[in-house]
Amino acid sequence: MKKRGILEMLGATFLWGSVPLMGIYSHLPSGVFVFFRVFFGFPFILYFAIKRSGIKEFFKLKPFWPVFLSGIMLGVNWVFFFWALNITDVSTVVVIYYAGPIISILLASIFLKEKLTIYIIISSILAFLGVIVSVKGGISLSKGVIISLLAAISYGFLGFFSKIATMHHRAVSVTAWQMLISIIITFPFLFLSHWQFSYQGIIIALITGIFHTALALFLWYDALNYIKVSIASILQYLDIAFAIIFAYLFLHQTPDIYQIMGAILIVLAGMIAIKH
Repeated sequence: MKKRGILEMLGATFLWGSVPLMGIYSHLPSGVFVFFRVFFGFPFILYFAIKRSGIKEFFKLKPFWPVFLSGIMLGVNWVFFFWALNITDVSTVVVIYYAGPIISILLASIFLKEKLTIYIIISSILAFLGVIVSVKGGISLSKGVIISLLAAISYGFLGFFSKIATMHHRAVSVTAWQMLISIIITFPFLFLSHWQFSYQGIIIALITGIFHTALALFLWYDALNYIKVSIASILQYLDIAFAIIFAYLFLHQTPDIYQIMGAILIVLAGMIAIKH
Protein backbone atom coordinates (compact mmCIF):
# COMPACT_ATOMS: atom_id res chain seq x y z
CA MET A 1 0.00 0.00 0.00
CA LYS A 2 2.96 2.30 0.66
CA LYS A 3 3.99 1.81 -2.99
CA ARG A 4 0.54 3.02 -4.05
CA GLY A 5 0.92 6.18 -1.96
CA ILE A 6 4.33 6.94 -3.45
CA LEU A 7 3.07 6.37 -7.00
CA GLU A 8 0.10 8.67 -6.34
CA MET A 9 2.41 11.38 -4.99
CA LEU A 10 4.66 11.03 -8.03
CA GLY A 11 1.59 11.40 -10.24
CA ALA A 12 0.55 14.55 -8.37
CA THR A 13 4.02 16.11 -8.55
CA PHE A 14 4.26 15.22 -12.24
CA LEU A 15 1.00 17.06 -12.90
CA TRP A 16 1.93 20.06 -10.73
CA GLY A 17 5.35 20.23 -12.36
CA SER A 18 3.74 20.59 -15.78
CA VAL A 19 1.37 23.37 -14.67
CA PRO A 20 3.78 26.15 -15.79
CA LEU A 21 3.62 24.80 -19.34
CA MET A 22 -0.17 24.88 -19.26
CA GLY A 23 -0.24 28.48 -18.11
CA ILE A 24 2.24 29.55 -20.80
CA TYR A 25 0.59 27.59 -23.64
CA SER A 26 -2.86 28.93 -22.75
CA HIS A 27 -1.76 32.45 -23.78
CA LEU A 28 -4.23 33.80 -21.23
CA PRO A 29 -3.50 36.60 -18.74
CA SER A 30 -2.66 35.12 -15.34
CA GLY A 31 -5.87 36.30 -13.64
CA VAL A 32 -8.05 34.92 -16.42
CA PHE A 33 -6.19 31.60 -16.49
CA VAL A 34 -6.51 31.21 -12.71
CA PHE A 35 -10.25 31.96 -12.89
CA PHE A 36 -10.87 29.24 -15.46
CA ARG A 37 -8.56 26.82 -13.65
CA VAL A 38 -10.47 27.07 -10.36
CA PHE A 39 -13.84 27.35 -12.14
CA PHE A 40 -13.34 24.05 -13.98
CA GLY A 41 -11.69 22.29 -11.06
CA PHE A 42 -14.17 23.38 -8.37
CA PRO A 43 -17.10 20.99 -9.18
CA PHE A 44 -14.83 17.95 -8.83
CA ILE A 45 -13.28 19.16 -5.56
CA LEU A 46 -16.75 20.06 -4.23
CA TYR A 47 -18.04 16.56 -5.01
CA PHE A 48 -14.99 15.00 -3.35
CA ALA A 49 -15.37 17.24 -0.29
CA ILE A 50 -19.08 16.52 0.21
CA LYS A 51 -18.50 12.80 -0.33
CA ARG A 52 -15.77 12.82 2.33
CA SER A 53 -17.38 15.07 4.96
CA GLY A 54 -21.10 15.25 4.15
CA ILE A 55 -23.12 18.32 3.19
CA LYS A 56 -23.83 19.42 6.78
CA GLU A 57 -20.21 19.36 7.88
CA PHE A 58 -19.15 21.08 4.66
CA PHE A 59 -21.24 24.13 5.60
CA LYS A 60 -19.97 24.29 9.19
CA LEU A 61 -17.77 27.31 8.72
CA LYS A 62 -16.93 28.45 12.24
CA PRO A 63 -14.44 30.02 12.30
CA PHE A 64 -14.73 31.23 8.72
CA TRP A 65 -11.96 33.86 8.67
CA PRO A 66 -9.01 31.46 8.11
CA VAL A 67 -10.93 29.73 5.31
CA PHE A 68 -11.74 33.10 3.74
CA LEU A 69 -8.18 34.44 3.98
CA SER A 70 -6.67 31.20 2.69
CA GLY A 71 -9.07 31.35 -0.27
CA ILE A 72 -7.89 34.86 -1.09
CA MET A 73 -4.26 33.76 -0.81
CA LEU A 74 -4.89 30.79 -3.12
CA GLY A 75 -6.14 33.08 -5.87
CA VAL A 76 -3.50 35.76 -5.24
CA ASN A 77 -0.53 33.38 -5.18
CA TRP A 78 -1.60 31.67 -8.40
CA VAL A 79 -2.14 35.02 -10.15
CA PHE A 80 1.38 36.13 -9.19
CA PHE A 81 2.81 32.71 -10.11
CA PHE A 82 1.39 32.63 -13.66
CA TRP A 83 2.08 36.34 -14.12
CA ALA A 84 5.75 35.69 -13.35
CA LEU A 85 5.82 32.78 -15.80
CA ASN A 86 4.67 35.13 -18.57
CA ILE A 87 7.65 37.43 -18.11
CA THR A 88 10.57 35.29 -16.92
CA ASP A 89 11.89 31.74 -17.19
CA VAL A 90 10.28 28.77 -15.43
CA SER A 91 13.36 27.83 -13.40
CA THR A 92 13.57 31.23 -11.72
CA VAL A 93 9.87 31.25 -10.87
CA VAL A 94 9.58 27.74 -9.43
CA VAL A 95 12.82 27.94 -7.41
CA ILE A 96 11.73 31.18 -5.73
CA TYR A 97 8.11 30.01 -5.41
CA TYR A 98 9.01 26.95 -3.39
CA ALA A 99 10.48 29.08 -0.64
CA GLY A 100 6.79 29.58 0.24
CA PRO A 101 6.42 26.51 2.51
CA ILE A 102 9.36 27.71 4.61
CA ILE A 103 7.59 31.06 5.03
CA SER A 104 4.50 29.14 6.23
CA ILE A 105 6.56 27.35 8.87
CA LEU A 106 8.10 30.62 10.06
CA LEU A 107 4.68 32.28 10.31
CA ALA A 108 3.37 29.32 12.32
CA SER A 109 6.35 29.57 14.66
CA ILE A 110 5.79 33.30 15.23
CA PHE A 111 2.00 33.57 15.40
CA LEU A 112 0.87 30.08 16.40
CA LYS A 113 3.66 29.71 18.94
CA GLU A 114 4.91 26.54 17.33
CA LYS A 115 8.33 25.61 18.66
CA LEU A 116 11.17 27.29 16.77
CA THR A 117 13.57 24.38 16.46
CA ILE A 118 17.08 24.29 15.08
CA TYR A 119 15.66 22.54 12.00
CA ILE A 120 13.38 25.50 11.25
CA ILE A 121 16.23 27.99 11.71
CA ILE A 122 18.57 26.04 9.42
CA SER A 123 15.88 25.47 6.78
CA SER A 124 14.97 29.18 6.81
CA ILE A 125 18.59 30.18 6.27
CA LEU A 126 18.99 27.64 3.45
CA ALA A 127 15.76 28.78 1.76
CA PHE A 128 16.85 32.42 1.99
CA LEU A 129 20.26 31.53 0.52
CA GLY A 130 18.55 29.49 -2.18
CA VAL A 131 16.52 32.49 -3.32
CA ILE A 132 19.56 34.81 -3.17
CA VAL A 133 21.71 32.38 -5.16
CA SER A 134 19.00 31.73 -7.77
CA VAL A 135 18.75 35.47 -8.52
CA LYS A 136 22.54 35.85 -8.58
CA GLY A 137 22.79 37.68 -5.30
CA GLY A 138 20.13 40.21 -6.22
CA ILE A 139 21.99 41.41 -9.31
CA SER A 140 19.12 40.31 -11.54
CA LEU A 141 16.29 41.63 -9.36
CA SER A 142 13.98 41.99 -12.34
CA LYS A 143 10.23 42.48 -12.48
CA GLY A 144 9.82 38.72 -12.95
CA VAL A 145 11.89 38.00 -9.83
CA ILE A 146 9.90 40.50 -7.75
CA ILE A 147 6.59 38.99 -8.87
CA SER A 148 7.97 35.50 -8.14
CA LEU A 149 8.85 36.68 -4.63
CA LEU A 150 5.30 37.99 -4.19
CA ALA A 151 4.03 34.59 -5.34
CA ALA A 152 6.25 32.87 -2.76
CA ILE A 153 5.16 35.20 0.04
CA SER A 154 1.45 34.76 -0.75
CA TYR A 155 2.07 31.00 -1.03
CA GLY A 156 3.55 31.14 2.46
CA PHE A 157 0.48 32.94 3.80
CA LEU A 158 -1.73 30.41 1.99
CA GLY A 159 -0.03 27.61 3.90
CA PHE A 160 -0.26 29.52 7.18
CA PHE A 161 -3.98 30.32 6.92
CA SER A 162 -4.70 26.81 5.59
CA LYS A 163 -3.02 25.35 8.66
CA ILE A 164 -5.33 27.37 10.92
CA ALA A 165 -8.37 26.46 8.81
CA THR A 166 -7.60 22.73 8.92
CA MET A 167 -7.48 22.87 12.71
CA HIS A 168 -11.29 23.31 12.54
CA HIS A 169 -12.33 21.81 9.20
CA ARG A 170 -11.43 18.86 6.96
CA ALA A 171 -8.60 19.69 4.57
CA VAL A 172 -10.58 18.73 1.48
CA SER A 173 -13.50 20.96 2.57
CA VAL A 174 -11.09 23.84 3.11
CA THR A 175 -9.70 23.28 -0.39
CA ALA A 176 -13.19 23.40 -1.93
CA TRP A 177 -13.99 26.66 -0.13
CA GLN A 178 -10.62 28.10 -1.15
CA MET A 179 -11.39 27.40 -4.79
CA LEU A 180 -14.87 28.92 -4.53
CA ILE A 181 -13.44 32.08 -2.98
CA SER A 182 -10.74 32.16 -5.66
CA ILE A 183 -13.42 31.99 -8.35
CA ILE A 184 -15.08 35.06 -6.84
CA ILE A 185 -11.91 37.15 -6.44
CA THR A 186 -10.53 36.32 -9.91
CA PHE A 187 -13.85 36.83 -11.72
CA PRO A 188 -13.17 40.59 -12.25
CA PHE A 189 -10.06 39.71 -14.29
CA LEU A 190 -12.39 38.57 -17.07
CA PHE A 191 -13.34 42.23 -17.55
CA LEU A 192 -10.17 44.01 -16.37
CA SER A 193 -7.69 42.05 -18.51
CA HIS A 194 -7.12 42.33 -22.24
CA TRP A 195 -7.72 38.88 -23.64
CA GLN A 196 -9.50 37.11 -26.46
CA PHE A 197 -11.54 33.95 -26.25
CA SER A 198 -9.74 31.04 -27.88
CA TYR A 199 -10.58 27.37 -27.85
CA GLN A 200 -6.93 26.54 -27.16
CA GLY A 201 -6.80 28.71 -24.05
CA ILE A 202 -10.11 27.47 -22.65
CA ILE A 203 -9.35 23.81 -23.37
CA ILE A 204 -5.94 24.09 -21.68
CA ALA A 205 -7.57 25.78 -18.68
CA LEU A 206 -10.19 23.02 -18.61
CA ILE A 207 -7.50 20.32 -18.65
CA THR A 208 -5.57 22.16 -15.94
CA GLY A 209 -8.66 22.48 -13.76
CA ILE A 210 -9.67 18.83 -14.07
CA PHE A 211 -6.32 17.06 -14.16
CA HIS A 212 -3.66 19.39 -12.73
CA THR A 213 -5.93 20.66 -9.96
CA ALA A 214 -8.77 18.25 -9.11
CA LEU A 215 -7.05 14.96 -10.02
CA ALA A 216 -3.70 16.03 -8.56
CA LEU A 217 -5.34 17.02 -5.27
CA PHE A 218 -7.24 13.73 -5.18
CA LEU A 219 -3.95 11.84 -5.66
CA TRP A 220 -2.37 13.94 -2.89
CA TYR A 221 -5.16 13.31 -0.38
CA ASP A 222 -5.41 9.61 -1.23
CA ALA A 223 -1.63 9.19 -0.99
CA LEU A 224 -1.77 10.43 2.61
CA ASN A 225 -3.81 7.33 3.44
CA TYR A 226 -0.76 5.18 2.67
CA ILE A 227 2.33 7.28 3.38
CA LYS A 228 3.39 9.76 6.07
CA VAL A 229 2.89 13.48 5.56
CA SER A 230 6.65 13.95 5.94
CA ILE A 231 7.34 11.60 3.00
CA ALA A 232 4.63 13.27 0.91
CA SER A 233 6.08 16.71 1.68
CA ILE A 234 9.56 15.63 0.59
CA LEU A 235 8.21 14.09 -2.63
CA GLN A 236 6.29 17.31 -3.34
CA TYR A 237 9.61 19.06 -3.95
CA LEU A 238 9.91 16.97 -7.10
CA ASP A 239 7.61 19.65 -8.55
CA ILE A 240 10.71 21.80 -9.00
CA ALA A 241 12.61 19.08 -10.86
CA PHE A 242 9.66 18.24 -13.12
CA ALA A 243 9.02 21.92 -13.88
CA ILE A 244 12.66 22.56 -14.82
CA ILE A 245 12.81 19.37 -16.95
CA PHE A 246 9.59 20.25 -18.79
CA ALA A 247 10.80 23.81 -19.39
CA TYR A 248 14.03 22.42 -20.86
CA LEU A 249 12.26 19.87 -23.08
CA PHE A 250 9.35 21.98 -24.34
CA LEU A 251 10.44 25.61 -23.93
CA HIS A 252 14.19 25.10 -24.50
CA GLN A 253 14.94 26.94 -21.26
CA THR A 254 18.22 25.71 -19.82
CA PRO A 255 18.66 26.46 -16.09
CA ASP A 256 21.95 28.12 -15.20
CA ILE A 257 24.22 27.02 -12.36
CA TYR A 258 22.73 29.63 -10.00
CA GLN A 259 19.20 28.30 -10.49
CA ILE A 260 20.34 24.71 -10.00
CA MET A 261 22.21 25.61 -6.81
CA GLY A 262 19.23 27.63 -5.58
CA ALA A 263 16.88 24.72 -6.25
CA ILE A 264 19.15 22.31 -4.36
CA LEU A 265 19.31 24.66 -1.36
CA ILE A 266 15.53 25.15 -1.25
CA VAL A 267 14.85 21.41 -1.59
CA LEU A 268 17.30 20.77 1.27
CA ALA A 269 15.54 23.48 3.29
CA GLY A 270 12.21 21.78 2.75
CA MET A 271 13.55 18.36 3.72
CA ILE A 272 15.13 19.73 6.90
CA ALA A 273 12.02 21.73 7.81
CA ILE A 274 9.92 18.56 7.72
CA LYS A 275 11.97 17.23 10.66
CA HIS A 276 10.72 20.00 12.95
